[in-house]
Amino acid sequence: MDVAVPKDIQQTIREVIAVNAEGAIEAHDIRTRQAGKMTFIDFHLVVPGTMTVETAHEICDRIEETIGEDVPGARVTIHVEPEHKAKHSGIVVL
Repeated sequence: MDVAVPKDIQQTIREVIAVNAEGAIEAHDIRTRQAGKMTFIDFHLVVPGTMTVETAHEICDRIEETIGEDVPGARVTIHVEPEHKAKHSGIVVL
């Protein structure tokens, strides 16, 4: 059965995103859940509309790698949004 991720792990995830998202504007709609040994994490990452796909991908790789180090068994899904299409809810200021 899926369960909520403990608050301390949620805070760690938010801190990792904030520290490793240099170049992005914000992260929002962060959702987490645990199923057995796996922790599923997904969120939206807002980037400047002019940012290249390559640069956005590098930011995502950096975040995913660091979350993986701090949250063993993490599966991270990041939805990249250009700034002009962002929904802005549940924001982590970067």
